[in-house]
Amino acid sequence: MFKGIEHFGLMAKDPEKLARWYEEVLGFRTVFKIGNPPQIFIAGREKGMIEIIPWEKGVSEDKDKKAHIAIKVEDFEAAVNRLREAGVAVEEPRNIFANGKAAFFRDIENNVLHLVYRPEAVWSLD
Repeated sequence: MFKGIEHFGLMAKDPEKLARWYEEVLGFRTVFKIGNPPQIFIAGREKGMIEIIPWEKGVSEDKDKKAHIAIKVEDFEAAVNRLREAGVAVEEPRNIFANGKAAFFRDIENNVLHLVYRPEAVWSLD
């Protein structure tokens, strides 16, 4: 049901400048970009990604949500139900690009995570 980490998300005042820094300093590459200001997914040589989100268009204006870990799932509804059955407070699911869905929640140390389901492939990390 839970497949692993899809990406780690960071909010940035200037997403393109931050993405360039990762590219120039760490050798990462842009694998997907959408919106204006852009939401940018970058990756190194391996499969993990970083999502750079425009601060003003981000998932939340709360400073404690400046970073999150996205957990990839196969069955979105079953995953939400499993969390709720375990007593986890899950925010109302929302639709995202690629006909996907996301739902935010917190771990027992109050770190922000979200489930992510994308039925359409929008990037390749090969």
